[in-house]
Amino acid sequence: MARTSRKLNLSESDISELTSIIKKGTHKSRKITHAKALLLFDSGKSRLEIQTELGIDINQYYRIKQRYFAGGLANALEELPRSGQPPKVTELLEAQITSIACSNSPDGTSRWTLSLINEKLVELCYVETISNESIRKVLKKVS
Repeated sequence: MARTSRKLNLSESDISELTSIIKKGTHKSRKITHAKALLLFDSGKSRLEIQTELGIDINQYYRIKQRYFAGGLANALEELPRSGQPPKVTELLEAQITSIACSNSPDGTSRWTLSLINEKLVELCYVETISNESIRKVLKKVS
């Protein structure tokens, strides 16, 4: 038989807050999963039962529990923002794309195309490479 986990001894206000998060269903799925996990921790179920019921791995199980003991309910429910990859198109590059698109088109052409803007950005050493789709998104945002 699996060992029961250490109970959290949640207060009545914490339990009602967690229950409302689960019942509303308008929160992020991670937050709902964390709320369910905290209620199951409080019920004294075993680690395996909680993992099976929620479909979480052992690391997530211990991380939620550790964050609750370290910082309380708010810390256990919310995650820190993730850094993610920095944007490839900066505000400066957006301004350069816009200025090129607003300037006179090259000789022999009636207007700027995405490929021509791309070539000009590389020629002026603003970027080493950039996709036409990135240029299109910048121009769409500006217009």
